[in-house]
Amino acid sequence: MLPRRSGPQDGTGDVLLIAVATGSKARNKTFGIRLPLLGYPAIGLATIAALTPEQFHVRLVDEAHEPVPYGRGGRLALIVGLTHHMPNCYRIADRLRAEGTKVILGGFHVTALPDEALQHADAVILGEAEAIWQEVLSDFAAGRMKRKYIGQATDLAHLPPMRRDLLQKKFYHPGENIETSRGCAVGCTFCGVQNFFGARYRGRPPEAIRAELMAVFGPRPPQARWKTWLARHWHPDIPYFIERRLLYVMDSNFVSDFKRARALLEVFKDCDIRWYGHASFNLTRDESMLDLMAESGCIGVNIGFESLSQTTIDSMHKFTNRTAEYADSIRRLHERGIGVMGTFIVGFDEDTPAVFDQIVAFAQENRLETAFPLILTPLPNTPLYAQMESQGRILSRNWRNYDHGSVTFRPLQMTPQELHWGMRAMWRKMYSWQSIWRRIMTKPRVRPFFYLPLNIGFRQSTRLLCSTKLWPPPDSGYIPVSQRIGGNGVKSE
Repeated sequence: MLPRRSGPQDGTGDVLLIAVATGSKARNKTFGIRLPLLGYPAIGLATIAALTPEQFHVRLVDEAHEPVPYGRGGRLALIVGLTHHMPNCYRIADRLRAEGTKVILGGFHVTALPDEALQHADAVILGEAEAIWQEVLSDFAAGRMKRKYIGQATDLAHLPPMRRDLLQKKFYHPGENIETSRGCAVGCTFCGVQNFFGARYRGRPPEAIRAELMAVFGPRPPQARWKTWLARHWHPDIPYFIERRLLYVMDSNFVSDFKRARALLEVFKDCDIRWYGHASFNLTRDESMLDLMAESGCIGVNIGFESLSQTTIDSMHKFTNRTAEYADSIRRLHERGIGVMGTFIVGFDEDTPAVFDQIVAFAQENRLETAFPLILTPLPNTPLYAQMESQGRILSRNWRNYDHGSVTFRPLQMTPQELHWGMRAMWRKMYSWQSIWRRIMTKPRVRPFFYLPLNIGFRQSTRLLCSTKLWPPPDSGYIPVSQRIGGNGVKSE
């Protein structure tokens, strides 16, 4: 294959691929700290770049870390972002269009609300862009772009490796990222993954993953005496971190297909790396799978606990979770040296103000390596949004606040203010020095050299999240429903 051109470095390339951020440097810093699970590159755009024919010059811009190259003659821009990025996304799109650039918008929010996005774009892509991208470029070159392009489920087996050369590694954690599968059969009421990627699970062939990882990492280098000493006297993983043989698997659920997951674990084992990713509780119900996870170099799994109430779990349709098994599942992972990075969601109809201390106590008692609770957020085109809308409980459609750190709806068993301040108090307790020491540093420890810096980083993030200047409480930063304006998601002043 001929080498692809990345275009001039002054920003005059034909195609701009922009991963948009919040529009606030301080908020960007909160979510963009160079940590696993927070700051990571736009690998979807890097894949789009790999699918772009060589006659187009491509530049990839991560707007959280670098400015958009306005006024430099870009002919076409594809901009993607999440719901809380959209007000800033629309501002960027409007400015680029005013300069004569054709703008296409895509992503979860655009797929949910395409007519809103079209107020700020020449075209939108609904769903996955890879399968439709060649048609978009052909229409653009012929001057006949459609307003809407419907992306189909991508055949992952035929995707080329992403353009890693376009990613500025200085912005991110010192490891590599990969996507091996898409789709989710669960369909939680608060989640938009199924609406975007579909309910059918699709995976890349294990041999394609092997080829990509070997191209990225190469064979393990011979071990110098000093690294052998560190491995023997500190921890066997230390040389892997020095060599940056660390991989984040960004799949929504790595173990959706056990047969394929086993094949990939053998690939990871053969490539001799350390890795972490997302999994469901189904993983912990299979002893042989847990053993293979440990043998493959897994250092941690991120699991969506969501709630400690089985009634709440059932109401969100997350059938893989059984709260009575939580503690035992954590123990099984810890026994194999695999850390547990748990996420929780607060604000469901059963949640009372007691839920904050319950989650902190659970995380500390079970020694979760990280535990990050999020505020329930009714993202557009999800069952949760439809429920909140029908009940008149939506407080704001300022999309900037749909970031899981702001209260955008009226809870049933607490006030919006109680949810806001209760979450802040919980984050402070979870990442207090006492909690970090208890969860990470007391024996038996699980890879403290990895999880201690991670917790210190989360502590820094929570300090920003607790800033009333950055995240004002609901009574000082929201528009009453009666004063809402439709359309672009930008708050009226």
